[in-house]
Amino acid sequence: MSDNPSCNQAQRDQAIAWLLRLRDAPANPKIQQDIADWLAADPAHQQAYRQAEAQWAWMEPFKQQSYRARDKALRYRPPTRRPAWRRRVDYGAAAAVLLGIGLALFSPQGWYGLSRSYSVGKGQRQTIALSDGSTLEMNTDTEVRVHFNRRQRHIDLVRGEAFFNVSHDAERPFTVHIGNVSLHDIGTAFDVYKQAEQVSVAVQEGVVAMEGRSERRELSAGQQLAYSHDGRFVAVPQSDITAATAWRQGQLVFRGRRLIEVMAEIGRYHDVNIRLPDPKLAELRVNGSFRTEQLDSMLNAVATLLPIKVKHLGEREIVLEPSDGQR
Repeated sequence: MSDNPSCNQAQRDQAIAWLLRLRDAPANPKIQQDIADWLAADPAHQQAYRQAEAQWAWMEPFKQQSYRARDKALRYRPPTRRPAWRRRVDYGAAAAVLLGIGLALFSPQGWYGLSRSYSVGKGQRQTIALSDGSTLEMNTDTEVRVHFNRRQRHIDLVRGEAFFNVSHDAERPFTVHIGNVSLHDIGTAFDVYKQAEQVSVAVQEGVVAMEGRSERRELSAGQQLAYSHDGRFVAVPQSDITAATAWRQGQLVFRGRRLIEVMAEIGRYHDVNIRLPDPKLAELRVNGSFRTEQLDSMLNAVATLLPIKVKHLGEREIVLEPSDGQR
């Protein structure tokens, strides 16, 4: 679970006020010092200010669109020959109106919220700090869609694998949807892997409620469970949370996994086609820890453990064959 400090609405309002003052006079040393003092007074102030900055950035796509209150604010023009300080106040008020509209409607705390999509390619990993203080870590070839609003926090795992470290908020449920299964946070850190035939969940901390079409299960720290695409809960053999989340440290850990499964996992991280023409090889078992970015090292290590040899047919095609003594 996240240890980030939580902030209340009053602190968020103060953060917005400080943000507008700084944007109006970015070179003013007194304002800079006052903001620094306010941020240092409480860790929650820092969280509130980060949220205000993120929400301002999120509003960029909407600043050119037409809304009645926004248009009214932008049409306002102060009378000519007004003092410069007064013009700045007027413009600041208009900016506050625009930001207020954005926060009320499209911010992560707004009524409608705003959707964001994140993705990483093969062999890449990325950590995203979400607006509520939670974190999202994406493994290779992963895509997620995030939609937060005033009432709920909703994430769709489109493909791949992600680790969630959730900042618990009973008033705004945190839910992850993956096909026909939903995961509900009860204050937790957990891994979700969308595979071809099932969705696998591994809970590192706290509790996750896993809900299928007609059944609900709760998983505690150290537990794993899968849900098949035909609507059944499936036990995960040789459950090992360390192995399931080793990718976060750039590793793959296998405990007696079938060679065909190991090659499929390795293939997730590299743009290659790894083939096993001999069905007997597919059932060989692999034990070991490997670095995800080192394809040749992984394959050579497997070849030293098992009676196989690695044959490169081109830059993107690899065949595993029985070693000469096993033919």
